[in-house]
Amino acid sequence: MVLTHGLLPKPLPSNDVVVGQLVLDPLHPERDGFWSELAREQVDDLNDYHIQLRYKDVFSVDTEGRFLANYGAKFDLGRVYRQPNLLTVTAEQMIQRTSQSPSKAFEAVLSDPEARDWIHGLAAKQQDFYIVVGLTELKNAVFKRAKLQDAGASNRLSEQPIEKGAKVPRVVRRDSTLGRGSEAHVSGVFGMDVRRVQARITRPEEPHALADLGFRWSYYNVPGSTTKEQLMVGLGKPLKADELRTMLDLTEEDVQTNLDAISQLSLDALSAAASPMLRPSSPALRGRSPSPHPMLRGLSNEMAH
Repeated sequence: MVLTHGLLPKPLPSNDVVVGQLVLDPLHPERDGFWSELAREQVDDLNDYHIQLRYKDVFSVDTEGRFLANYGAKFDLGRVYRQPNLLTVTAEQMIQRTSQSPSKAFEAVLSDPEARDWIHGLAAKQQDFYIVVGLTELKNAVFKRAKLQDAGASNRLSEQPIEKGAKVPRVVRRDSTLGRGSEAHVSGVFGMDVRRVQARITRPEEPHALADLGFRWSYYNVPGSTTKEQLMVGLGKPLKADELRTMLDLTEEDVQTNLDAISQLSLDALSAAASPMLRPSSPALRGRSPSPHPMLRGLSNEMAH
């Protein structure tokens, strides 16, 4: 079975997002959003669940290290033949949660006055947001580098461990903090049905704009308004995998990768300092270490003399 939800450019932690959640950034649901406890039961009742054991798939990765597309275990050779960066994935479980009626789930969330207050604040700033109406989660997924055998004459793949520092999502690499030098077993959300939402504060007599086409609109009175204002909220179509991919802030990902590398070096240094083989006179315990830059080393020697 191929993922029916849009493939995310990188996996998300499973406890960061649920069906029915309103988010400002689909790729960072933990930053800001709204989840209605009042609508939880209605939203959950609309969900359809599918569980598959021993799930297999083939992913492609773009040149920037983001998941690009997935093809299923029984892939079409023509679709993957010219893909240079292929990964196989095997997982203990694939769990899909899909709202059977995204519009009804959205209406259930909008019935919560607190949700409307949150949306009203965004509408005042003309800020779009999103609602999650479907999730695909993988449990204990393992990724490997894949290449077509027989020069693409067959659908057979050869697999190799993903090399350290490879341009792939950080958490699936062997050197990830989850993998600790072996194959990383990753659990998280890999696919998402996320809809764009627009909200505006208008009056009932105001006409719709052409840009409103393609959205399903609902209207709510604004409490306390002396000018009969209304809150218009429109539910859009699902975001495609390409749209989600371009939303990923690669600069931030690179910074986080460097921070993780620095943290690991610090842990290695602490481990070395704690070694019983080291003595107080050992260079590893001195407060200052020589600079690796040759010019700076020369200056240091001159100052010493």
